[in-house]
Amino acid sequence: MAVRDSESQELVEQVRVATESGRQEQAAELLKQAVASNPNNAAVRHQLSEFLVANGYSEEAIQQLEKTTVLAPDDPRPYIDLSYLLYEKKQYTDALKNLELGLNLDPTNIRALLLKGELEELAGLNPSAVETYHRVLQVEPYNIVSRLKLAALQIKQGESNRATPILRPICHNTAATIDQRAEAQWLLGVAYGSQQRWTDSVASLEQAMKNRADVTADDWYRLAYACLQANEMEKVYPAVTQALTLNPLHTETNRLSSYLTQQTNLVNIQQASMYTPLQRPGIIGQEAPPIPIDALQPPRGWERRGRLSISSASVKPE
Repeated sequence: MAVRDSESQELVEQVRVATESGRQEQAAELLKQAVASNPNNAAVRHQLSEFLVANGYSEEAIQQLEKTTVLAPDDPRPYIDLSYLLYEKKQYTDALKNLELGLNLDPTNIRALLLKGELEELAGLNPSAVETYHRVLQVEPYNIVSRLKLAALQIKQGESNRATPILRPICHNTAATIDQRAEAQWLLGVAYGSQQRWTDSVASLEQAMKNRADVTADDWYRLAYACLQANEMEKVYPAVTQALTLNPLHTETNRLSSYLTQQTNLVNIQQASMYTPLQRPGIIGQEAPPIPIDALQPPRGWERRGRLSISSASVKPE
């Protein structure tokens, strides 16, 4: 057995040299030889699985990891690595099963806990996911990924007042990546919107837009809606234009565009009635017809709690 281990390790060293020299095919063959020379060496199989993952051979990596878990049932790493590969293939039940096995062996593994929270979210088990992200923060109190996920869940559950204190520090945390700071800024804008703090919402969403990757029509609609509520009309029109540029068929933005067009026409009509000597010709000088405000649907999480005032674009309690 010692001879076999020695042979395997020698082959593994050759794999390292071949990999560093860019000879990937040779490295793959050497790893396979190392496994064949000692099929019961769990460490070599794990190294082979890592090589396969790095080079895009996920199916082969899954096979090696499944064998590794049998050979080394007390090692949490193969279970966790296997869980990530199964997660990528949308095999969520099997991913969670292996994840639980890994966490039984290493209960404070951050990588495993983050995936567990993600899987619980996918299953709709939001309270469990919140608990899992808190477990991460017990181990790493300033773990940014967990803080962002926890805040997003709290906003989703209508607890935005609990999310804002988590998000504000991340927006200015130089240890966070640009993407993480942009995400924190965006979530903060969403949280402010759910509290109807529209001016704060606009400021945060606009700041996030500067660094947020892959901005969608939904995102621009959310900003347009917040600007409308904050009565920052000069910002509504550009946001609507951006949304419709990305998706000309975006339903809610088209409704908002129609609302803005109708409101502009009403302003022009009202101005004309002030300067014309005509006696109420047609619609001029008549009371403006009601705007179908209910046709404007708030972005998700911002369901209306009152009626929108046309004149001030603010919400009035019913």
